[in-house]
Amino acid sequence: MQKVLSALYVFIFLFLFTLCGCQSSSVQKQKSLVTDFSADFCAEYNDMKLKGSVVSNRQGVIGINITSPDTIAGLSVNYKDGEAELKRDSLICSADEAYLPSSSFPNLLKNILRGVSDGRAELSTQNYESSCYNLKIDNGICIITADKSGNIAEAKIENEKFYIRFSEQKSLEN
Repeated sequence: MQKVLSALYVFIFLFLFTLCGCQSSSVQKQKSLVTDFSADFCAEYNDMKLKGSVVSNRQGVIGINITSPDTIAGLSVNYKDGEAELKRDSLICSADEAYLPSSSFPNLLKNILRGVSDGRAELSTQNYESSCYNLKIDNGICIITADKSGNIAEAKIENEKFYIRFSEQKSLEN
């Protein structure tokens, strides 16, 4: 009888050990948001449709290039060390970041990307395919959706007419 009980205890222990092992391996931990990346984007901002590309890193260096609409195609905005540089063709203008209006497209995008780099985005919901984050910026709450690898897929600011979708993301991390 005691041998049967001992065998039963061993069986139950192994069963629970296997069950716990299977459960922990099937639950995937979501990766943190990718901060160093380049991507193409499509955006809606104040009833205007924009297309372009962006480069961002965790040191706060951000480059935004607009390719559409034609009226502002070729415009690039670069942020580095508290300075904003605007370029179009051979014209270059630089100024303190504060000179750009707080609700301008480049400034809103900069605030989102810097909030992600600073780790201020808070996880709100998560499943196996994506995660949703809330980020408080000066212009309101930004809702960020990321894929299971931590790549930002889209961002929307509730109080602004701002929505951006990223594609063709490439990590800049080594």
